[in-house]
Amino acid sequence: MLEQRFLSIPLQKHDRLLLLQAMSWLILLPIIALVCGSAPAFADDDERYLSCMNSFDCGNITGAGYPFSGSDRPAYCGYPGFELSCINQDPEITIMGSTYKLHGIINQSRTLNVSRTDYTENLCPTLLSNTSLSPNLSSSNSDHVEVTLYYGCPSPSPPGFSAQFTCNINDTDMMGYFIVGNLSDLSGTAPSLISYLPTCNNSVIVPARQSAIVSILGNPNATQLLGAMNQGFDLVWSANDPLCDTCKSSGGQCGYNQTTTAFTCYCSDQPRDFDCTESPQAPSPSTSMSSFLS
Repeated sequence: MLEQRFLSIPLQKHDRLLLLQAMSWLILLPIIALVCGSAPAFADDDERYLSCMNSFDCGNITGAGYPFSGSDRPAYCGYPGFELSCINQDPEITIMGSTYKLHGIINQSRTLNVSRTDYTENLCPTLLSNTSLSPNLSSSNSDHVEVTLYYGCPSPSPPGFSAQFTCNINDTDMMGYFIVGNLSDLSGTAPSLISYLPTCNNSVIVPARQSAIVSILGNPNATQLLGAMNQGFDLVWSANDPLCDTCKSSGGQCGYNQTTTAFTCYCSDQPRDFDCTESPQAPSPSTSMSSFLS
C-alpha cells in the first residue's frame, strides 16, 4: 500500500506538468497564428499599391492601366492628362478641354483611338473649335489625315462642289463645306475653291483616319464624312513609359506623385522613385515565429 502511494505522487506531478504545457500552447497558438498570418498582409498593405492594381473597365475598354486613371483607379495611378471616364458604358477621355470617345487602346504601340464626341451625331456642334492635343499625345503618321470643315459660307457656291452640308447652330441656318487637308493641298487643282472657302465665317480642323476618308472621296457627302470621322483617329502617348517598364518588372505599380510632379513606383510596402528591387522582403512565417518567441 505504501509503495502504491509513493508511485502515485510523481504521476500526479507529471500530469500537472503536462496540463500546464498544454494550456501554454493553447494560449500561444492563436498569437503565433496571428503573427504568421498578418505578416504578408502588412507587407502588401500600402493603399496606393493596391489601388493601382485595379484596371479601368468600361464598355469595350478592359484592363486599362498606367498611364490611365479613372473609376477604380485614383488620379495618382495615372499620368496627368490621361483621366478616363465612363458615361453609360461609353469610355471617354478629355484632352485640352475637349471630350473624345475612346474606341481602343493598344499597349504594345502605346496608341489609343479616339473620335470627337461633338461630331458623333452630325457635323454641326454648338461650339466650333479645332482639335488641340496635349504635349504627351501626338497624331500617328501611319494612317492620319486632317479634314477641314467650313461653316457659314456665302451663296452662291462654286459649281460642281458636292462636299457640302447644312447646319443650324444657335438658331442660325448656314451652309457648310469640307475638304480633305487644307487650302494649300488644293493649289493648282481647284482655284475657285481657293478663293471661295476663305470667305466662310469659320473653319474647324478634325483629324481622321486616312483609310476611312479615302473610301468616300469618290462621291463625298455629309453622311459618309460623319461615318468616317466616327471611326476615330490614332494618338501615340508618351508618359514616362521606360520608367514604368522598369517599375513593373520589379513587381511595382506605376503612378505619379502629384506633389513632386514626378513618376512614382508604388511598391508593396511604400512608394519608391523607380523600382522595388530594394524593397524589404516580407518576413517568412518561420522567421516571424522565431522573432516572437525570442
